[in-house]
Amino acid sequence: MLTAQPFSRSMLLTLAVCTIASAGLSGRTPHVMAMHQHHHLTFTMPTPPSDPGAPTGRREGGSSRGDKIYTLCKTEAEAANKQCATSRLTALVPEIDAEKQIWGLTTADHPEFLFYLSKFRTPEQPQTTRLNIEFVLQDENDQYVHKTRFALPLTEGGIIRIPIPANRDPLQVGKRYTWTLLTKFGPNETNYVHGRIYRVQMDTQRQQQLQTASPLKRLEIYLEEGLWFDAISMLVDLKQDAPQDLTLISKWNSLLDNINLKELATEPMLSCCTPEPHLSLK
Repeated sequence: MLTAQPFSRSMLLTLAVCTIASAGLSGRTPHVMAMHQHHHLTFTMPTPPSDPGAPTGRREGGSSRGDKIYTLCKTEAEAANKQCATSRLTALVPEIDAEKQIWGLTTADHPEFLFYLSKFRTPEQPQTTRLNIEFVLQDENDQYVHKTRFALPLTEGGIIRIPIPANRDPLQVGKRYTWTLLTKFGPNETNYVHGRIYRVQMDTQRQQQLQTASPLKRLEIYLEEGLWFDAISMLVDLKQDAPQDLTLISKWNSLLDNINLKELATEPMLSCCTPEPHLSLK
């Protein structure tokens, strides 16, 4: 009968050297340590701003019923059983579970917003679904800061980025803005998500730290300060510049796990969005 013996430090060192050496001899890059390293990110949800009467918000706008988010249907039988979603629209933002509050902070004068869209199709339906989409950003007086319409050719699920153009009025510090994304997955349904964004200003010390910080350190600062929109935009930029970077992939997984959307971490980024002002959503 064999008895398990603990590895000594020298034995572990020898094993590690042999593993790396064998990887090199086989022509493979020795990513062993990098692949198993967990690059955890922690998003600090800030204290909600005092804003009586502000709208609650809505993070999910697909065909799921109530607060339960079903996975997207894979077969017609699943769709007929109604235990899966035939469409999904999700805003990539935090959600406060107890109150279903959808809001976030930014330091950007022209921030961007990210959304996930997907749709189940039967074999008889076209491979590509043309989704007409409207996005609006409004100020506290319900005046439009930005309004755009565009068509998204949706073949499979994916994430889109909607930036506020630089030629629009900048967001003012301390003011509330409300964003809404609206589409129609079917002729008899209206699907939408909406929430709030507030622009804030970091203190002088933090601003100085940002100026000299590396990109990943800047990301950490944004997360520590509760600046969701700044953090996710920066990480998407870094990930798109280096799509095979294992550290960034791990951080992306961790960031979405922070807001209970880890299942979207492997979804592709979709090309989007050329404005079509006269597009109809009827």
